[in-house]
Amino acid sequence: MNKRNNSMHILVIAISAAMLSAAFVSLSIVPSAAQQVKAADEVNKNMNGQYHVISAEHHNPGSNVTSITASSDNLNQTKITELRISLHNLWVEHIVWTRQYVVAAAADQPDASFAAERLLKNQEDIGNAIKPYYGDQAGNQLTSQLKDHILIAVDLLEAAKSGNSTALEEIEDKWYANADEIATLLSAANPNWTKEDMLNMLNEHLSLTKTEAVARLTGDYATDVTTFDALYKHTISMGDEFTVGIVKQFQEQFV
Repeated sequence: MNKRNNSMHILVIAISAAMLSAAFVSLSIVPSAAQQVKAADEVNKNMNGQYHVISAEHHNPGSNVTSITASSDNLNQTKITELRISLHNLWVEHIVWTRQYVVAAAADQPDASFAAERLLKNQEDIGNAIKPYYGDQAGNQLTSQLKDHILIAVDLLEAAKSGNSTALEEIEDKWYANADEIATLLSAANPNWTKEDMLNMLNEHLSLTKTEAVARLTGDYATDVTTFDALYKHTISMGDEFTVGIVKQFQEQFV
């Protein structure tokens, strides 16, 4: 992490990662719902404050894990289940602590900074989780890229507040380049994770998180709750995708 003021960055993590559409209309996060989820409604917040929540269900929640575990009698089902639960826990913690921070920050509560610190640790935990399979360098690189993603989101917020459209466009390009880097890292590490699939999955996660934060910060609590349900389902399916890829690539570790 660079030497910027951590307290400034921590206090805007979740909000900047799930930016209000009205805060910077030019920043367009293209959801992958058409490709990966069944969407009941599209996110479409306009300047009048009207928007609809994505009610999303990932294309294969758990189905690939079932097919993998059933495909070979030589695989140790206990080991696979332990990996799946571990990855589920990490990603569920991510959305839970993101939500906890958004709720606290929206109400200007003193626990916001504590939730943010826990959220940062979760990103380190995600990087550490891949080290047994891909080594320390890859795990540290993933953690670094995830933290960079947050810091870039902070810069987006600052540019939006200042009304600097030129800077906003430049930072937006940097933000998408960072997401592309994360997808590239994952796809290069595992041939079962295509870059397109990884990028679509990350964009969907961000789109849902953005919708959740918009709803919370604008007082649309019904949408807030519904979107978290969709985000939870998508997060579980993310854990399944990572489980499937690891088991396929390292079957010798699951016998």
